[in-house]
Amino acid sequence: MNRLRHSWKGYRRKMQMSSYQIFVFVEGKINDPYFYGEICRAVVSQSSGIRYTIRQAKEIPGDTGGKSALIAFFLYLKRNSALLDNFKDKKTGIIFFLDKDVDDLLRKQRRSEHVVYTQHYDVENHIFVEGNLGKAAAAAASMDYQQIIAGIGDYNNWRDQAAKKWKEWVKLCLFARKKDIGCECTYRNPSKINNPLYELLDSTTYAQYLNRLENRSGLSSVQFKMAFKRVSKLVDNLYAAGEHDRIFKGKWYAGFLEAKIKTIAGNTPFNSKTLANRLTTAITMTLDFDAPWAEQFKEPLKKLIKKL
Repeated sequence: MNRLRHSWKGYRRKMQMSSYQIFVFVEGKINDPYFYGEICRAVVSQSSGIRYTIRQAKEIPGDTGGKSALIAFFLYLKRNSALLDNFKDKKTGIIFFLDKDVDDLLRKQRRSEHVVYTQHYDVENHIFVEGNLGKAAAAAASMDYQQIIAGIGDYNNWRDQAAKKWKEWVKLCLFARKKDIGCECTYRNPSKINNPLYELLDSTTYAQYLNRLENRSGLSSVQFKMAFKRVSKLVDNLYAAGEHDRIFKGKWYAGFLEAKIKTIAGNTPFNSKTLANRLTTAITMTLDFDAPWAEQFKEPLKKLIKKL
């Protein structure tokens, strides 16, 4: 840990000596740099003379990467009063944009003006909620736009239906996360209990995974049933309130949309190569970063700039 702190100190010094005033740290390397880069561009373009840079978690010294690396570096900077730094009359502001995941439910969120969480599970939720799915899907799959939107229908309803198909998987994943149970029921995996994957729940397989979860929980049968019932009710309530994006992983939507496009296309040829990966990128390109939804990300950045 001492060696790591020394590396952090060197990294901090490089930031102090750079020509940038704003350092924006993000988790992912696929969608985050562009998404938050556009957020910054929409804000910083209004502030003459301010330069910003997007830095990924993997760039921070250490081997952990991801959110854990960002939080560890944030805590280091906080302890050293370096989140708003002043080196030889040059002020530097640091801000971290993090996926919320289920940190709010686990009461693990960091309270700081320098840490900004997504409102939904991850940044991909925001992309699918705010983007033009039909336009992006048509472009990514090289299909007719009218054919796509006729097949998808209302975008919000499509997302609702997709999330509902994996609701029981969400319950298993959330329970395992809350109880810190190491198993296949994790947000890192697609559903193990739906067959076909993006369609029906396999009740037999669901029962098997629920039993595995109980066996690994260390709880008695009665305790497990009561604890799982509470999580199940929480998920049901969030879904009923239309807040499933708080606990449904946004990255999962791409697979659902790819499956929907295949159904819409039928026997019609379309560009299927790496389609799921390209869909999220295509949808991101349709986002309006001047729309009201982006203010939750822009406001903390505006406040930070005013302090420089």
